[in-house]
Amino acid sequence: MMRKLVPVLSIVIVIVFGLPGAAARAPQGGQGQGRGQAAAPPRPPGVDAATAKKMVAAAEAAAIAANAQVAIAVVDGNGDLVYFERMDGASARAVTSSQGKARAALLLGVPTKEAQDAIAAGKPIPVTITSPPAGAWEITIGQGGLPILKDGKVVAAMGCGGSLPANDEKFCQAGINAMGNK
Repeated sequence: MMRKLVPVLSIVIVIVFGLPGAAARAPQGGQGQGRGQAAAPPRPPGVDAATAKKMVAAAEAAAIAANAQVAIAVVDGNGDLVYFERMDGASARAVTSSQGKARAALLLGVPTKEAQDAIAAGKPIPVTITSPPAGAWEITIGQGGLPILKDGKVVAAMGCGGSLPANDEKFCQAGINAMGNK
């Protein structure tokens, strides 16, 4: 039953929250266009590439210390990759799960372990849904994704995949600690 619940939940999240967000981001009658080119969208909140790289390096160091091979993803406030690394020996599944965990933590605004536990217990979870970007946007509800907060607001997220779920979360926490957020 659990295997069927998560895909259905993913579809519902995309339909309910993805379509209104896509409509809000669609170009409106030539707005933002000049000389045949669309204006660049504003940069979403989150972390810059240098900070994300530092976070990934800290997460990788934690993984190396645990003798684990993982993939590590940092996404911005729009769910787009800011920085990604796949360690030698990390599985192909680790690539997609690290990104999916980061996006789930961003979308739900809570650690993915919290969402996973709520789903397993059949309990609702109080979350603040952030509007996902238009287009394909997979999420993974499994331990190993953490939101990144600035001034109490979720602005980005980090996900790790490829090790034991509890270890994936520890690696992410090491990365977030490297930027000074607890």
